[in-house]
Amino acid sequence: MSSTTTYRSPNGHSIVGTAEVILATAPISGINADGTPIYTSWASTEVDWDTQETVKRDGKILFVDEEGDEWTFDQLVPEEDSDASG
Repeated sequence: MSSTTTYRSPNGHSIVGTAEVILATAPISGINADGTPIYTSWASTEVDWDTQETVKRDGKILFVDEEGDEWTFDQLVPEEDSDASG
């Protein structure tokens, strides 16, 4: 059976997830003469969840802390087990 460990970022913040890229379609009502879109305010962006991919830096998964900072696994600090008293 594998065990899990809780990690923190090097600055002490809790790790809350992984960085992800997801394609989405934002509805527009037209295009300006300079090529910029005119977004509609009445429709929601459609997210294509089947395109979700975990972001990696130099082949390493990017973890995100509670402040929004990104870290690779080798930068994380394992939290000490508070139940292991001596």
